[in-house]
Amino acid sequence: MISVDAGNTRIKVLIFNQDGSVQHQQTWPRAAQVDCEAWLNTRDDSIFICDSAGWHWNIGTVVTSRANWSFAVDYSESVGVDRLAAIEGARTHYPDLPLLLISLGTCLTYSYLAQDGRFQGGSIAPGWSSRLKAMHKHTGSLPDLEAIVELGSDPRTHTTAQSMRRGAAQGMVDEINAEIERFERINPNLTVLVTGGDGPTFVNHLKKGIFADENWVARGLWALAQE
Repeated sequence: MISVDAGNTRIKVLIFNQDGSVQHQQTWPRAAQVDCEAWLNTRDDSIFICDSAGWHWNIGTVVTSRANWSFAVDYSESVGVDRLAAIEGARTHYPDLPLLLISLGTCLTYSYLAQDGRFQGGSIAPGWSSRLKAMHKHTGSLPDLEAIVELGSDPRTHTTAQSMRRGAAQGMVDEINAEIERFERINPNLTVLVTGGDGPTFVNHLKKGIFADENWVARGLWALAQE
């Protein structure tokens, strides 16, 4: 079985063995979807696709938010299928537990699964690189910077670049810690999972959180394929 996790910046393809172990993983830039589809056309496996950007695919089964998830969804409108698939994947390793899945990518998202197995949403905010790019794009003088960590107890800075990087990174750390505390007031027994491409950079700066498999979306697709 093949899982395709198509995000805003890259497409991750995982080939799973029948027991759920990963046989092969390959990545394409988001703009190279045609090349990815051509490669998938050479495979005989069943293909399940999660596309958070909503692009059209000419191959496989594109999963929607109305898929047969193993949990209920308390949400008044359609929620991002990538968030639901990630929760599905996390449940394969943390069954029957209240979960807060924090994904650090293009966007910073919080996805909460209650103790009774009901998805109850969470926040969506700009991710690390998105914050830096927004400051550059929406001002006339701030530079276009790569995402480099500027953290520490001393808030004083000496350059504009250092100020921007500290604002983006420290702001995210403080925001995540505060949001975890809010969810822990709802359920003190919460299991906090950190994932996404920027997860390894930030997890050790947080007060709480387990850096978990960045392939939760793909694993969630694998779980759906077993039904």
